[in-house]
Amino acid sequence: MSGNQQNTVGTEDGAQVGAQDQEDNDSEIDAMEMLELQLSEVELLESMYSKLGEFQYDDKIAINDIKRYVNGQLHYDHLHTRIGFIIETIDEHSNKVEIMCRLAHEYPTIYPEIFVRSENLSKAGYRNFNDALFDYIQSMDHGEICLCQTVQWILDNLQNFVEPRNENIVTLSNKANIDTTFSRLWIYSHHIYSKTKRKDILEMASELKLTGFSLPGKPGVICIEGYSLHVEEFWQRIRRMCWKRLMIKEKEDCELDGKDIDEFRKFGKFEEKNFSPRSGKAREYHMDLGMLYQFLEERQCSHIFSLYFGVDGQKA
Repeated sequence: MSGNQQNTVGTEDGAQVGAQDQEDNDSEIDAMEMLELQLSEVELLESMYSKLGEFQYDDKIAINDIKRYVNGQLHYDHLHTRIGFIIETIDEHSNKVEIMCRLAHEYPTIYPEIFVRSENLSKAGYRNFNDALFDYIQSMDHGEICLCQTVQWILDNLQNFVEPRNENIVTLSNKANIDTTFSRLWIYSHHIYSKTKRKDILEMASELKLTGFSLPGKPGVICIEGYSLHVEEFWQRIRRMCWKRLMIKEKEDCELDGKDIDEFRKFGKFEEKNFSPRSGKAREYHMDLGMLYQFLEERQCSHIFSLYFGVDGQKA
């Protein structure tokens, strides 16, 4: 498996101090416009998929907070949530499909995060379809709302990736019962600072019943372990986010051979770790590498240290 690299959206340094208030005001106006567009488009989708259970918000409090902000009842500095939802429906070929979407506050000036599951897709079809979906989204113009047409594209094209029923083909239905492979994935990020990404990482790991840890800072470290299909889904979803650099450092696979999966885990749960961060310039902070090495060594993972940092580790 190979890593994936994407560019982040950056801003230029060196703005004149005298223009700061105007820039902050412009940013506030832009956020207001973006979130108003999001609310309108999402409410339209909600009306289109209005059957019981078809449309579900990840967090209704987020919607209420954004509405309060748009109505002038909440300051943007206190808006820490974003819109996320799931559409569960059936296409014209009777394929059940689950469409997961999350919107950064900057959408539609940046692309939405959309991911699809279907019990009718094989493991390869699942990966290929989400790759095609990603390419389709990336082909759109920045600044144009695209949720409705993307959902329609999904329903129109899913069947092209569905393979004929075959008992030898592993699909995503009842995946925990049929998946016989344990996987552990070590992911490197140039940095992890965003509170939104950190929250998403924790939520995805919990949703997919993965164990391991994430280490924010520069560089960022993520380790996930569990059923191979769950690990693959985590990777496919996280790589769709906007990163300066994101890559797989190592992937470990092991057949369960009828054993309990917990016998293979090195971590009891998934958590965000914090090893006495040292402050750096701007918002940067760096972890105590000695404490990280000790943490890895205690879990028989010390060889990973040199993969990330290019040197042998030493205990704190």
